[in-house]
Amino acid sequence: MKHIIVNNFGLFLGLKSHRLTIKQDGKIVSETALNRIKTIQVLSKGISLSSDLINSCSQRGIKIFFNTFNSFSAVHSLYEHKSVMVRKNQFDICSSHRGLELARQLIVGKLKNQRATMLYSTRGKTDDKKSQTIKLFDSLITKLKNTTDISTEFILGIEGVGANHYFDLIKYYELFPESFKYRTKRHSEEITNIALNYGYAILFNFIYKSCINAGLEPYFGVLHTPKSAKPSLVLDIMEEYRSFVVDRNIIKMRAKLSSAKEFDKVKKDVASAILSTLGKRYIYNHNKLTLESIIQRQVYKISGYFCSKNRYKSYIFRW
Repeated sequence: MKHIIVNNFGLFLGLKSHRLTIKQDGKIVSETALNRIKTIQVLSKGISLSSDLINSCSQRGIKIFFNTFNSFSAVHSLYEHKSVMVRKNQFDICSSHRGLELARQLIVGKLKNQRATMLYSTRGKTDDKKSQTIKLFDSLITKLKNTTDISTEFILGIEGVGANHYFDLIKYYELFPESFKYRTKRHSEEITNIALNYGYAILFNFIYKSCINAGLEPYFGVLHTPKSAKPSLVLDIMEEYRSFVVDRNIIKMRAKLSSAKEFDKVKKDVASAILSTLGKRYIYNHNKLTLESIIQRQVYKISGYFCSKNRYKSYIFRW
């Protein structure tokens, strides 16, 4: 099954005999059978879609995402396999202490995966900077796991300290291109931040899809504040996977990003690297599954958390 990513201005996506066709300047440049497609991600302005294609995708359960950094929208069928009770339980739990417990576990998972990414990316280095940062992360994880009286502010405080030291270590060892000075979430003109934002947008779409499949409300989360046009639960769940799925790939692409004058020259490489990671198989409950499948199962576990007394445990990557 394929995830189609289109990111070139002027493309037209249409339908021809149960096949997705992609045209540029009126000429077909690609064709893919709809029964081979899982999602279509539109990551650039100036791309057109036919209403026939949208209708056929809706009937087949193919989700279409439009994500251009500053705006997001999704097209999917109203006939999803979801339960009203799942969402009712989600609303009740997210506003309770159990909602804070889920937030705690998500950030513990984020810190552990950031720690694994740092160890993987600095293997062979043994100086004080590395050891002090790893010790700090160990103390943050222990503090977050063992503190009994938690709040949203406490959890976000721990996450913020970890993020600052994480990117500080990346900058210290020059794991990103020299142009990277600090993390900028929006409107950045620095190529590394653009690449990170682009990668997070792809990951975001996968998490959103998983939430819809699990019958969850993407806009009501446990950590990020609910706001208009802000899928808070998707952003909450993403925290587990950012460092491994996106950051690690951007670190590997340091040389290519450093030599690129424009992000358009490397955005296909960034998308390919992230899709490759999501399609790679990892150990999960003694089986080997694709990371995309693991994420979906983890989101199903969150749905189960909202509907039962079960605990939720983050998926931790091994370096």
